[in-house]
Amino acid sequence: MNTIKSLSVVLILIISCSVSYGQKSYNLNEGLNAAKSSGKKIFIDIYSESDNWSKKMITEVYSSSKVQSTLSDFVFVKLNAEGSDKVNYSDKEYTSSGLAKFFGATGYPTFVILNSDGSIIKFKYNGEEVNNISGFIGESDFIEMLNFFSQNKYKDSDLSTVFQN
Repeated sequence: MNTIKSLSVVLILIISCSVSYGQKSYNLNEGLNAAKSSGKKIFIDIYSESDNWSKKMITEVYSSSKVQSTLSDFVFVKLNAEGSDKVNYSDKEYTSSGLAKFFGATGYPTFVILNSDGSIIKFKYNGEEVNNISGFIGESDFIEMLNFFSQNKYKDSDLSTVFQN
């Protein structure tokens, strides 16, 4: 009987972990290839392993099944802003940290959205044209932001109008 209970607990933990972190993430090189073949936009999460807001995104936002479902419309790329691994972008070689700077990340997390061909999507936020947004974003606003890009609303709307706060 104890064995059955133990196995049940282990199974529940495994299922919980796979649901919590079920969204496949790619490095940039893999993500660019996946986007080209799927036609999906690329959602880049530029993070820092030492940043508490980046960690909070993992535990409070990315763990949501609703976020994972909405994020499945994108190729999800994680880019370590402190990383030294080599990545190729736009016919240039960068370190992960160098590419994070190229994308304009000054705080973490920072989010960048690319078209399936790898070109940066520029959008309006508070009336200004930008190519990224940074800071912790709660679950409902995060989903609204993802829908804003997946439904191409960025072409004629300001992102600041979709946030509830």
